Amino acid sequence: MPRSSTLTIKVSIFLFLLLTFFLPQKTAYSATPKAGGACQKIGQSIKSGSNHLECRSIAKGKKAYFALSKQVKDLKPQQSPEPYTTCRLPEQIKNKLDNWTAPLSIAYPAKKSTLNPIGSNSYLFFPIDFADAVGTGSPEKILQPEVKKINEWLNWYSNGKASMQIDYPKNWVRSTYMASELITFRDPGNPGNPKGKLSDARLIEALLSDVEKIYDLSKYKGVYFMPSMSAKSLQHGVFINGTFQTSKGTFSGGGYVYANTAFEREEFIWAFVMHDFLHSYGLALHAPDQQLPFGIQSAANGGLGINKWDSMTLDWTHPEDVYCVSKTNLKTAEVTLVPIEREQEGIQSIMVKLSDSQVLVIESHRRDKWGTKFVPGFYGITTFLVDTSIQNDP
Repeated sequence: MPRSSTLTIKVSIFLFLLLTFFLPQKTAYSATPKAGGACQKIGQSIKSGSNHLECRSIAKGKKAYFALSKQVKDLKPQQSPEPYTTCRLPEQIKNKLDNWTAPLSIAYPAKKSTLNPIGSNSYLFFPIDFADAVGTGSPEKILQPEVKKINEWLNWYSNGKASMQIDYPKNWVRSTYMASELITFRDPGNPGNPKGKLSDARLIEALLSDVEKIYDLSKYKGVYFMPSMSAKSLQHGVFINGTFQTSKGTFSGGGYVYANTAFEREEFIWAFVMHDFLHSYGLALHAPDQQLPFGIQSAANGGLGINKWDSMTLDWTHPEDVYCVSKTNLKTAEVTLVPIEREQEGIQSIMVKLSDSQVLVIESHRRDKWGTKFVPGFYGITTFLVDTSIQNDP
C-alpha cells in the first residue's frame, strides 16, 4: 500500500533499544576476550570454542562481549496469567474514514479480503517486458528463490496455517504496449485523468490483456506484475481487491505492479511482495510506525518478522506465543522473550490489557534469521500501544 502512509493504529512508542552508536569511552580491554569482558567495536565477532563472542552495547555507553550459540533451543513453556484471548481485543472504530484502509482490519477477526489467511491461495507472478524496455536475466532464476522465501516465511509466522501456490512463466513475456505508454498518475480507483495518464486500475487492465493470452485468470486470487527494471515510467501500482475489465469479461482479485519504486529501495523482492500479501489477507498494517525497521508490517529494511498483534489478527497465533495479563492483575514477573526475528518456540510477545480498547505490547528484536538487515550487534526491546478504537492511516 502507499509507502507514504502514516500510522494505522494510534500508538505511543517507547523504544528502549540498545542502539549501535554511543560516545567512545576509555575502557580497559582484556587480553583474552571473554563473555562480559569489555570490547571496542559493536558487532565484532570472535570465535570461542563451539560458540562465538559478539560485541554489543550495554548500559552507560559501554560495550561488552556476549556469548552466542548457533544452536537455538526452544524455551520452556511459561504460564500466562490469562488466556491470550483476553488481550485479543476486537476492532471498535465507530466511524471509519472513507479511505483505502476502510475495508482492512486493525484487530481480530480480520475482515474477509482477497486472500484467505488460513489455507493455501493461488497467485500469479508475471514478468513482463516491453519493446522499449527489454528485460534482462532469467525470471525463473530471479523468482524461484523469492517464492521459496515467501512460503518459508509464511510457514513460520503463520504457524503452518498459510501458504501460497505461486505460478510464473520462465521467461519474459513481451507486452503489446510500449512502457512509455503506461504512465500512471497514482490515484488508485480513479478511472481517468484529464492529462490522459492511467489510473492504477487502467494500468493493471492493460497488462492483464497479455496475461490472459497464456493463463486462465479464474484460477488465481490475483496477479503480481514484475516489469523489466528498464521500464522507468511504470510506478508501483496497488489494488488489494478489484474488478478489472478484460477482453474475456472481468477478473476479480488482487492486482499489483512491482515497479521501479520497489526496485530502487533495494528491498528483498519477497519481503516487498509479502507486505502486499498481508494487505490482501486483510491487514491494514503500517503500525506502530511505517518507518520503523521492526517488522515487515512497517518497512522491509530491518527486521522482517511480523508483530504478534497483526499475526493474532489473522488467527496465526498459538496460545503459548503470548504472555497476556490485565492491568488489574499485574504482578512482578520474569518473562523471557523470543526475538520476533528468530525461529524459536517460546513467548514472543507480552501484552498488557489496559482497557477495553487498549493493549500495551512488548516485544524483543535481534539480528537473526529474519533480521539480517539489522547491523551486527543489534538487539533491543520495543513497546507500543494499540488502540482498537482509532483509525489513523490516511
